[in-house]
Amino acid sequence: MLLTRRHLLSACGVAGSALLLPSSPAAADPDPDDWLGWLRANRRHVAAVLDDGRGGRLAHRPHERQPLAAAVRAVHLAGYDLAVRGGQADPGERVRVGDWEKYHLGMDDGAHREALRALDLKSTNGLTADDPNATVTLDDLVAVAARHGDHAALDHLRDRLGERTLRTAAIRGGWPDAPVPSLLGEWLRLVLGRAVDVQRYLADPQLQLEVIGRLPNVPKSYAGQRPFTRTTSRSTAAGLHRLLRALDGFPRALAHLEHGRTGPDGVAGIGFTGGALPGVLTLGLRVRWRDGRVGTAAVLVEEVDDHRSGTAPALVELVLDALLDPAAPGRFQVSLS
Repeated sequence: MLLTRRHLLSACGVAGSALLLPSSPAAADPDPDDWLGWLRANRRHVAAVLDDGRGGRLAHRPHERQPLAAAVRAVHLAGYDLAVRGGQADPGERVRVGDWEKYHLGMDDGAHREALRALDLKSTNGLTADDPNATVTLDDLVAVAARHGDHAALDHLRDRLGERTLRTAAIRGGWPDAPVPSLLGEWLRLVLGRAVDVQRYLADPQLQLEVIGRLPNVPKSYAGQRPFTRTTSRSTAAGLHRLLRALDGFPRALAHLEHGRTGPDGVAGIGFTGGALPGVLTLGLRVRWRDGRVGTAAVLVEEVDDHRSGTAPALVELVLDALLDPAAPGRFQVSLS
């Protein structure tokens, strides 16, 4: 019989270690200044571009390719905006939950579980929706991809919109070499030790059984997965930064990235994209002021240990402060110069 995602996930019982940054910047217990010290000591593992919109600018290793993690979702959101405007997609079209969940391998550290909760979809097993025949809108999927980094939603969008649409959006956003990988494909490569065609996996019960059989041997620890995450999709802080600055041309994408985030007086919206993998933290922030000014920052860091990764909210706070406080970019400049 054809194995369903429910069968696969119930059989493996595995929880992934792909960490996600918070859906909104928040104060953190660790001192952001401690991140400045880490940045100072690890300049060769940092790529950053920042423009606060008031003349404060920073570029450190802007064209060095580093792992992107789920920060790549900004491309998917721009592609969605482009497809809707071009009549190739309808925000209200219904998507069967099972057709979305077929891309879910269970290695996103709970992002899919949070997506189900956000859409009020009951999940008794905590892995998949109880009713695979329930439907959500395409815009619902974009929302959980933007706010929770749900890998399955991103992969559904990738296949629904088409890789060509995503690449066109990336080009229009100034990021012509943006990667648009299948996230499921990357995790399958970890499980199987080789690259496989994702569409073949989705249709091949024998390959699905092989995945189930190999899952117990997948490294579960942070340190154990770091060698793999070094091989995941890479690009540059400069490319991500250019797309962030171009998001005024993708209003639906911008609305999803800004949803639910408020800022101090004078700020009209704060957009966030980012993600984490063992050893990797990535983030893109965009602050839009009511007077029309825009500040943007793209920061990619790698070779981050487990403890440091746990203080990711402090890095978000630090970067956001650099966009909001006119004096703050200088602190970054001193650390990275």
